[in-house]
Amino acid sequence: MPVHRSNTMRKHRFERTNLRHALSKKLLVLSLGLLLAAPIVGFSQKLHKFNNLTEVVYFFEVTLYCGLATDAVIRGYHHLEDGFRRTHHLTSEEMDEQRGKGWNLAHAEWQNRGLGGFRAWCATEGREAANALSSFPPPA
Repeated sequence: MPVHRSNTMRKHRFERTNLRHALSKKLLVLSLGLLLAAPIVGFSQKLHKFNNLTEVVYFFEVTLYCGLATDAVIRGYHHLEDGFRRTHHLTSEEMDEQRGKGWNLAHAEWQNRGLGGFRAWCATEGREAANALSSFPPPA
């Protein structure tokens, strides 16, 4: 049975409209995503609050594994370590225990990443750790 010309034309016209509509939707979603992401990227550089010495050691070990332990990072780590020791009245045994936990957590995470898998870890968590540790001033 022959297809009527007007039905064929109508079908093609709607296909082009749907394609155009789909592209405009994608562009709208992409634009909206960029608008919403810009404030997050721009304002996410706030000071990291560490809850315990184990977390500080973990972040410091991440910077060591990733080759991001600059002088500022090392100074920040020592300032935080001294601050936790004084604030929480930690004994040397407690300090060693928390350091060991932090080191073990970082080492286990590094091993879980596999060959080459640590690159993304260093690009995200490593950079975050380096920025956080280097931003701490000496205690007053």
